[in-house]
Amino acid sequence: MAKIQSGQIVKLEFEGREFEVIVIDPNGLGTNQPSIGFGFGMMERYGGLPTSTADNWLEGLPNTDSECLKLPSGNAYRVSRILGLEDNNPYVVVEVSDWVAIAVDANKNPGKVRKATRDKLLDFLGWFAVKGFYADAYASLKGSYTEADSRSVSAWMQVRLAGISRRNNYTKFLQEQGCEEWYHYANWTDYVYQGLFSMKKKQMVEDWEVVEGSKTIGRNHIPEVEGLKAVAYCESQVIELFYGDLKQAHDDAIGFAKRKFKLDF
Repeated sequence: MAKIQSGQIVKLEFEGREFEVIVIDPNGLGTNQPSIGFGFGMMERYGGLPTSTADNWLEGLPNTDSECLKLPSGNAYRVSRILGLEDNNPYVVVEVSDWVAIAVDANKNPGKVRKATRDKLLDFLGWFAVKGFYADAYASLKGSYTEADSRSVSAWMQVRLAGISRRNNYTKFLQEQGCEEWYHYANWTDYVYQGLFSMKKKQMVEDWEVVEGSKTIGRNHIPEVEGLKAVAYCESQVIELFYGDLKQAHDDAIGFAKRKFKLDF
């Protein structure tokens, strides 16, 4: 089986439409199970979202080199800049399930998004299915779509959806404890990641690609699904264990999460 690499481009037909997708992380959903995405032009072509609108939403994340699409709702969706493996051209890519979330978000909180665009986004949602897209992409990349692949994609999608709700609860909890500025949330997020994986969230993103056998990077030997579960569990435990001391609640929650998910590196 050919090695899957970041920046690898594959052309596939999905539900009668031709897509050109790019590998974001060759092990994004687990070992040899890549996360994939496509760019603004492809979303304009099939999702009806004008490239100019996406460009207007594009902004940098505070104190990082990362970028996101900041929607009228205030929600942010990660953007990856990747060099094509064969042509060495730069690509601005959004992960597939994030495009689906963006289409939903733009309909719920449209801001200046026109009704005609919102209708096209609804049409996009009507025929687009993340799991089916991954199945076709895996078949093109790996030559097959196995039962293990199917389970991994399903688990990853479930964790992401569950994580949104849990994250909202955690954010609301931090607000109740007096956290109001963006850096308050960023600091506590880094505290959780540092405690669980021995590095800040930004470093985790930068070192996302797995180096087989390395024990220096937390996610090198834990798939994204397990990592997200550990973070979600830890954040929920902070709420459960809080008795007036926010730092102590985090320390206790990190300890429980590390034991539960065997994160003693």
